[in-house]
Amino acid sequence: MKIPYIVSVNTRKAYATSDIMKTSVGEASRKIIAEDFEWDDDFTPAPLTYFAALALSRVFQRINPLHKILQKDVDMLMDLYPADIPLKYSVPFIKDEQYWKRSFSTKFPSRKELGITYWKGKFLSACLQDYLEFANPDVFIEEDAVELATLVSPYIYELGLSQLQMVYQPTPPVPSDIAVEDNCVFSVPKVYDHIPLEPVLVKLYNLQEISLVFGKNTLADSYNTRYFEFSMGDCESLCRGLEDLRHLRLFRINRSNLDCSKVKLILQNLVKKESIEELDFNHCKIGDYGMKALGGFIYIHKNVKVVRIANNRFKEVGVQGIAYALQMNPAAPIELLDFSLNPMSLECATTFAAAFVRCKEKPQTLIVNSCGFSGASAEKMAGLLSLNRGLTRLDMAANDLSGDAEKTLIRALEQNRKVLRVDLRRTYISDETKARVDELLERNKNLLGQEREPSDEIPPLFLNEPEYLIWEYNPNNPDYIPGRYPERVPEV
Repeated sequence: MKIPYIVSVNTRKAYATSDIMKTSVGEASRKIIAEDFEWDDDFTPAPLTYFAALALSRVFQRINPLHKILQKDVDMLMDLYPADIPLKYSVPFIKDEQYWKRSFSTKFPSRKELGITYWKGKFLSACLQDYLEFANPDVFIEEDAVELATLVSPYIYELGLSQLQMVYQPTPPVPSDIAVEDNCVFSVPKVYDHIPLEPVLVKLYNLQEISLVFGKNTLADSYNTRYFEFSMGDCESLCRGLEDLRHLRLFRINRSNLDCSKVKLILQNLVKKESIEELDFNHCKIGDYGMKALGGFIYIHKNVKVVRIANNRFKEVGVQGIAYALQMNPAAPIELLDFSLNPMSLECATTFAAAFVRCKEKPQTLIVNSCGFSGASAEKMAGLLSLNRGLTRLDMAANDLSGDAEKTLIRALEQNRKVLRVDLRRTYISDETKARVDELLERNKNLLGQEREPSDEIPPLFLNEPEYLIWEYNPNNPDYIPGRYPERVPEV
């Protein structure tokens, strides 16, 4: 029956007759119970159509009756078909979502998914993921991988790989008395290659999201640092596979040894793809050189909106690369930058503030959670809100904003009528400051949709001076706090 899953379990429970009502005088004598969908179980014999469908469900590989029988019988077959029908028979012909949901639960019982509306795509994506994650690169059969990718490609829109197996590492020869050989361990070249992703990716023409982790799961006692490395050959294979993906929207590499040279190679290929909207390189090893490449990507690309680079290894020079791209009015409609978990010095905070007081419209969200801001650097980051009119959200959780930074934050928010959310969890601010911040943010939310004049706190332009000099904000001056203006005398 379709009713058990067309009508959700929660709905059936909400409208079920209560036990008290069932035992009441008026209800106890009822013979017809309309709300009981299983009233005939083990009571009436099944119709002959059921036994015919049961026989057909066992020979789907030889007989496919779906295009010859009535829809009500198709619904019956969908409940009877086993969940382990080979994909080459089931994928082209079975469209019923409940069948694919049941197949997913049967093959991947430990995976709990919520909010899935397209179970066929989810199941086939999980099957391809399972095949690629456990494929041995030393005996990788490319034809089988291409065949599977070709079969599932019309239905897959996202591909996530949480691990990849690594090739066998050669060892030096065993010492022998009758042969002269190099037995030094360091003479054997280290190899970090994985299965080639190019032949698979070129077939997935509908792919919109890619999430990769170059590593291995559940290592236990067999842990080895080489399992989390990957080679330039892996990057080159990946980039060749991305060339023909016309709908790729999100590209993610997390928890991998993605360093500067590798991220530069990837960005050089992604910059040609105008469909990219989000880059996620969280928990990698990108340094200053890679951050400069990322800044160039933001400056050139026309569609990227979200960049996440939390927990990497860049310092002041890397921050300057991103800051420069933001100040130069980049082509990208950048909306969100996530720099969380990157320890930043006072110079980084100064560079950040210098960039964001010049940014007029983008980005709208800056996330700098747990970046080690305290004292002067925290005051810098809080003070940038006094001049920036593009940010609507600033997350500074797990930084130390106590002391003068609290006063600077309040003064900045009093002048800023655009920001709507400031995350101040675990920032050591007082309850009075938190209450005042909430009050000012509520004021800004109430001003949404209204015409707002520019703040009078921002000084007007002086004759023959560029706008940024009016703010007395020099990135090399770590002692200046945005929003504190010296006395100025305009030229005549």
